[in-house]
Amino acid sequence: MIIAIDVGGTKISAALIADDKILEQRKIASVIHSDLTNLSHYLIELCQDWIAQATLVAIACTGQVGDEYVNFLSAKQKLPLKDQLECAFKLPVTIINDAAAAAWAEYCAIKITAKHDTPTPSADSINLSDDTLVYITVSTGIGGGMIQNGQLVTCPDGFCAHLGHVSVQHNSQESITCHCGRVNCAEAIASGTAIAKQASLILNKKVSCKEVFEQYLAVAEIAQLIDDASSAVCDLIANIKAVTGTNIVVLGGSVGSVDIFHQQVIAKVANLPEIYQVRITPPKMGADADLMGAAFYANKK
Repeated sequence: MIIAIDVGGTKISAALIADDKILEQRKIASVIHSDLTNLSHYLIELCQDWIAQATLVAIACTGQVGDEYVNFLSAKQKLPLKDQLECAFKLPVTIINDAAAAAWAEYCAIKITAKHDTPTPSADSINLSDDTLVYITVSTGIGGGMIQNGQLVTCPDGFCAHLGHVSVQHNSQESITCHCGRVNCAEAIASGTAIAKQASLILNKKVSCKEVFEQYLAVAEIAQLIDDASSAVCDLIANIKAVTGTNIVVLGGSVGSVDIFHQQVIAKVANLPEIYQVRITPPKMGADADLMGAAFYANKK
């Protein structure tokens, strides 16, 4: 059995997994911004009564996940989380970025579906014969994961496939500084945080990204804001295509999955030159993608 833990900025989820199925699941509020130093203690306490049954611990974690440290960017603090958990659990620990875990889950789901397809697959079937896939989550921020030639793209310091920090064009030619220090990163234009911030300035009152999509799309400036955001994601996808050669991009997240936004991106990608064309598909794995992806990856390792 595998203990899988998803360490996010809002919540921490844990599951006991066997035969690719979740047997039990628990959640607590995240402590990243309240008691990060003691994060490992919270994770042990959450899973304490599962340890005797488990052979592996699989972690999906927000932030820059390197071989030695996790750099929790929003908290501006690093932790040797893998070493801490191996000492505490006394089990092998695998740790990857949460968006990378979701990407691996999507890749595995497509491979499993293809394996069980009939000899005449439907029009909705996805061909992963080149074993290359890119996952983009447009949510509070913009994250991503990349599978190239059947391997999840990783690096020693963890700063790879952070797709939100790829610079893109802005339709208005405005320069927006990202919190990473660069200008016009996709995250600075198209993330839920960026949309809410810009919409609040337009409306002269504080609104959430959810409220923007639910209440304000009829406002011309807001409609243009969303159009600019979807154009930024389209530009990001074109850049990704040029780098990876992928034919499939899975687009998810609380913003990326909103129908009007998702359809705008699909339409704009369809108008790109043929060499940049990719198939855009919604996620298959749902809310437990990070947990399942971490478990799948730990099994592979």
